[in-house]
Amino acid sequence: MTRVIPATTQERRRERIVAFVTRHGSARVEQLAEHFDVSAMTIHRDLEALAAEHLLERIRGGARSVSPSMSELGVEQRRQLHRDIKEALCAAALRLIPEGAVVAIDDSTTLEPLVEGLPESNPSALITHSLKAMSDHRNRAGMTGIRMIGCGGLYFPETDSFLGATTSEQLNRLSADISFVSTTAVRAVSGGGAALFHPDMEAADTKRALIGIGATRVLVLDSSKFDAPGVFLVASLEEFDHIVVDWRASRNQRALLAQSPARIHIVGPDGTGHDDRPDTATEEKEDHR
Repeated sequence: MTRVIPATTQERRRERIVAFVTRHGSARVEQLAEHFDVSAMTIHRDLEALAAEHLLERIRGGARSVSPSMSELGVEQRRQLHRDIKEALCAAALRLIPEGAVVAIDDSTTLEPLVEGLPESNPSALITHSLKAMSDHRNRAGMTGIRMIGCGGLYFPETDSFLGATTSEQLNRLSADISFVSTTAVRAVSGGGAALFHPDMEAADTKRALIGIGATRVLVLDSSKFDAPGVFLVASLEEFDHIVVDWRASRNQRALLAQSPARIHIVGPDGTGHDDRPDTATEEKEDHR
């Protein structure tokens, strides 16, 4: 089983500082110190460290976001956010992969620990459009027995992946036993239920193609993504067989997920979890299709 290393209090605070500043556009040291109940000196150290990682930009008396609020954060920013949650989610998601399966994984930073843990599940092949996943396959021990099928096209440094029509066309010529995606936003939609959204059209289209090639479809969801900004529809939650979400999801958020026919997996900080609905969910989903 993948070992999950809990984040420190400092790491969690810095993640939340990035989220706070991104949401508000900018923030002053005094404002952050009051909000997070720490000293101004601690905030100064946090901002210096975050600026060194290009997650924020220092300004006189505070910091400002390096990414517009309606755009997805840059890939290096996202890799630093909620790392403990991502590792826990992927530790649980790995257990859904049958031995010998063909696995398709999108370019979400949420799923990067899933790629790293693939040797534990012993799939036969990996399909991806993520350059980071391709690199991990090449460099990580235990990957030699896993065939890698990389889908190229136009490279986007913001996501460190290939996106758009050419990439989607390649994906649409493939088939996977199980596909994994994450996304920027999950929101309720008119008429009931909920759906995935993304602020970038090319990314939304590519994720939609990757979802479509999976015989079993899995959404791996960081609960901070509920009601986040996102313009372009990716998919309805009804299209998924499994939804893997972290323990911080609220009662209302879990109720929203439960409107889908998917099996809901609530994952704890150690990567273990429980189903939030009966085992008949997947069978019901097959009947629904």
